[in-house]
Amino acid sequence: MKDIIYQEGFTNDKKVQIGILMYVGSGDPVKRLNEAVHLYIGNEGYNEFIDSNMDNPWVRVIIKGINDMKQEEFNPEEHHLI
Repeated sequence: MKDIIYQEGFTNDKKVQIGILMYVGSGDPVKRLNEAVHLYIGNEGYNEFIDSNMDNPWVRVIIKGINDMKQEEFNPEEHHLI
């Protein structure tokens, strides 16, 4: 899929995988990204994040293993981007 750019990242223990798919073609980004997500994830469980206003239909963020992540109460003094 030459019109799809792919990036990925993992948590330190590799239990959580984050994949970012970006469409760079000239056709319908929704159709092409739907195809790419299906090929990428197969039959595995996943969470997918899409721009709620569809202002940017050219990017999909897929997270596999989100249910296995540690959960705790949010503390803005402790939890922030580094």
